[in-house]
Amino acid sequence: MKKYYRILPIAVITLLLSSTQLYALDSTGKVNPLLDQSSRDFEEIAESSKQTMYLLNDTKITAESSPVSTVIESQGAGTTVSIIQVDGDMCRVITQSGNIGYVSIDALTSQPEYVFVKENVTLYAKEGTEVKSIPFDDGNVVTTLNKNDEIHVTGSSESLKYWQIEKDGNTYYVDHDQMMAEKEVEKPKAAAQAAAAAADTSTETESAASSTVSYNGAVLTPMAGTIIGPSGKETYYNLNMSGVVSMMKASGVSGDYWVRDDGVKMLGDYIMVAANLGVHPRGSLVQTSLGVAMVCDTGGFASANPYQLDIAVAW
Repeated sequence: MKKYYRILPIAVITLLLSSTQLYALDSTGKVNPLLDQSSRDFEEIAESSKQTMYLLNDTKITAESSPVSTVIESQGAGTTVSIIQVDGDMCRVITQSGNIGYVSIDALTSQPEYVFVKENVTLYAKEGTEVKSIPFDDGNVVTTLNKNDEIHVTGSSESLKYWQIEKDGNTYYVDHDQMMAEKEVEKPKAAAQAAAAAADTSTETESAASSTVSYNGAVLTPMAGTIIGPSGKETYYNLNMSGVVSMMKASGVSGDYWVRDDGVKMLGDYIMVAANLGVHPRGSLVQTSLGVAMVCDTGGFASANPYQLDIAVAW
């Protein structure tokens, strides 16, 4: 049986050197070989180039080279830092905000493809989905999946290229577009045509209704914080939306993620909002003070105020 290894980021390194092979700890703490890399140690690589690296997870930057030291700053997964020097298992870094502090070597990677937002969801495979050892097109194919195979997703990438999954206790990667939010059930041809016609009618009706709404009241802004809009209370939040976008695309929603000039986060033509899914189902449209929105998310607020809308923004 062939053995497959993941090629890991050269900067996430606790060195275990042999004469010809370089090893490293990945973000899960497992030791893996770094293929096609020289045996130069981490200090030489980092200090010679002062290279920019990425944080694998949400990370606390400490004042001293100790994990129990005072936290001077917190940075999100995927944020870049510049290496100044290596101090044991810690790196001295400069953050984007100009602070100088320390971060664990295990929290760093030189390859943004390894940065995943944590998820804990179940998705379903399309027929022939390839499970890869690394999140790259040329990665080794460990196995292939059958249609509707249930997969535990543990991470989503900002690029929406790959899902990070857990299978048989190991971490692997699958193409983002090869996963489904629900199992695919074959329908008789007549039933499928009727369902498609009903969906078209519903979409047209909903779109027409939303376009005729005229609203001249208060508008949500960074200064206002919260208002009463056309559909009820409105607030805003600013979080990484890659996981939410991935879920929506996996469920069949089309359109690209982008940020409007006024800082409002969009999916296709619609504002992204969180809502009580019992009142506004995921994928439904709702009028807000900033325009027509699509329900993409939910939150703890939804149980206390089922008619509140939390609008995704970059404020």
